[in-house]
Amino acid sequence: MRRRFYKQSIPTQNLDSFLDILTNTVGVLMFVGLFVSVVAVQSATIVRTPVVSDSDKVPQFFEVRGNKVIPLDSTTVNREFTNFSNSLPSCDEPELPINLDVYSYQYYQQQRQEYHNCINNKISQVKNFRIQTAHYEIRINLNSSIGLIYEPLRSDSGESTQELMQVSSEFHSLLKTFNPQTDYLAFIVRPDSFVAFRRAREIAWQKGFDVGWEPMQQDVPIEFSSQGRAVSVQ
Repeated sequence: MRRRFYKQSIPTQNLDSFLDILTNTVGVLMFVGLFVSVVAVQSATIVRTPVVSDSDKVPQFFEVRGNKVIPLDSTTVNREFTNFSNSLPSCDEPELPINLDVYSYQYYQQQRQEYHNCINNKISQVKNFRIQTAHYEIRINLNSSIGLIYEPLRSDSGESTQELMQVSSEFHSLLKTFNPQTDYLAFIVRPDSFVAFRRAREIAWQKGFDVGWEPMQQDVPIEFSSQGRAVSVQ
């Protein structure tokens, strides 16, 4: 009698499942590798937001543009703006009298006209308001919320990285007028100016000052709100 030999069959279902799992795993690994590569490329071009902390010290502002450091002299500007605000007329709006007769109504109309004249005069003074520092002309922005716009007087203002190292530089002279215990330096940094910013920050640290900075796009004007500007210490 012939012996019967049975050929052992391989379960195709299990093999297919294994191949599916292997394919999915390789696909996931390729995706992870691609994601890591993209993140690595992007991280070289991102300006990272610095770690900030609150400070009770007074900020002394500088703009860093064209790889030059320029003082805003915001302390002088704030003082001049406060004096200007206090000098503006109050312009109290008159109230319509309860017991209205011909005489009181005429008097009310006169007061009303004086009130409108006062308002127009006040608006004119605000529109024409200007403060000029060594490097900027400052005006009031009425297009949105009231703020102070800093417009450079010259495109070549400021001190370069080489000039910052000189003891006789404007930057060094200004640091002598500040107190590290009560003041800190706040830099508004344009995209083309991180070399000058790092040099100025190094000098400030050597003098014992806290430093804060804020990146700003190249063509965006510097504007301070009526409450000032907040750049935290890093």
